[in-house]
Amino acid sequence: MTTILAKLRSKKLIALAVASSGIASLLLPGGRTAHSRFVIPLDLMENSTCGIKQKTHLAELMQQVRLIIWDEAPMTQRFAFEDLDKTLRDILGAKDEINRGKLFGGVPILLGGNFRQILPIIPKGKRQEVVQACINRSDLWQHCQLHTLSRIMRVNEYTTDGHVDPRKQEFNRWVLDIGDGRAAAVCKDGEEEPTWIEILEQFIVKSEKPPIDAVIDTIFPDFLRRYKNEDYLREREILTPHNDDADQINKHMFKKLEGQTMIYKSSDEICKGSTDAYDQHSAYPVEYLNKLNFPGVPPHKLKLKIGQPIMLLRNLYPSAGLCNGTRLIITDFQKFIIQACIITGSHVGDMVIIHRIVLTSAQTKWPFVMQRIQFPVRPCYAMTINKSQGQSLDIVGIYLPRPVFSHGQLYVTLSRVTNPDGLKIVMVGDNEGRLPNHTRNVVYKETFHNLQPNT
Repeated sequence: MTTILAKLRSKKLIALAVASSGIASLLLPGGRTAHSRFVIPLDLMENSTCGIKQKTHLAELMQQVRLIIWDEAPMTQRFAFEDLDKTLRDILGAKDEINRGKLFGGVPILLGGNFRQILPIIPKGKRQEVVQACINRSDLWQHCQLHTLSRIMRVNEYTTDGHVDPRKQEFNRWVLDIGDGRAAAVCKDGEEEPTWIEILEQFIVKSEKPPIDAVIDTIFPDFLRRYKNEDYLREREILTPHNDDADQINKHMFKKLEGQTMIYKSSDEICKGSTDAYDQHSAYPVEYLNKLNFPGVPPHKLKLKIGQPIMLLRNLYPSAGLCNGTRLIITDFQKFIIQACIITGSHVGDMVIIHRIVLTSAQTKWPFVMQRIQFPVRPCYAMTINKSQGQSLDIVGIYLPRPVFSHGQLYVTLSRVTNPDGLKIVMVGDNEGRLPNHTRNVVYKETFHNLQPNT
């Protein structure tokens, strides 16, 4: 994709690079998130459109675009692509009526991505709802020309002298089989679909210690001496399916850190426009709101230390490398700001200032929307598998006290590592002990039905 962008831009043609996630957008020259570039609504519906208005600078830009590259496309709901199609037909049709009948107004779009990875997130969505939200379930898909890559590029199978490394080749084949749902699987009692696969012995951590201590000691050896080293922190991470397991690991690591603790408390309130109830604040006092935690929102009480790695939870300044998922190391903090150094992406080494912003909870079980003013960061010695998509790591610890629960999660976490030697897995066995070294692999095989390349 980078080569295509460079070729077009060298000819002074306009090519836009977007991605479905902030981390993926940083890998593309001049990359932006698709939602910010095309003003795609956050609440997608079948009849919605992008917020690009006629006779604006952005509309004029769309009329001059010669190619749009969209990376990690399978992560985005199909309505986003359909919204963009309708919007571009309208904008480019104003210039030439013929464009109203062309796909995306006649602008060619290159979609990149991997359907083995995590699919669009549908809160509390069932399997069929997730599958139906994919781009290959849209009417637009029949107009796409498909081309496939058959090798994992993150783990290079070739040695420096050009020979194939059989061990790495076998690892890539194993990971692809897991992603395709072809790995040998068995059923547990009472289950209809075989989803439990055996993890290779060479990747499993054997230890008498509690599971959390075992994965921490394996991934972060000699921690007290090296915990401020940027390279040491950049190349390793612990991945786990659930937020509360990641939080538990981060709390363990925080206790090991030396130095002063800074505690930042948030300001919480209910958004007045989100409820019709009278005197909602009496029913939900501030003390109660402070105890609530929401996915993608930092906690009320944020404890930080200098030298601690953190991860951004919002797209603050994408062109400066501050995207949702960017990892940083705290270098200093004051009452109202955090100073940190970026350790991932295309802006490694840049010093940045982070301030508090207003964050809102969305699509929760509560009958209101809460506003929390807090720094948009979380500690990140450990992160969820979903957050890790798009990142490459030399050393990956997979912590599975509970198995994965969604399509592609096991494939994603196994494919983050750049070398099989850097993969370490800690699993908590089932109570019956009938399936030692087994874990669940969730694959929605119906997602792959119309992914055959064009002939």
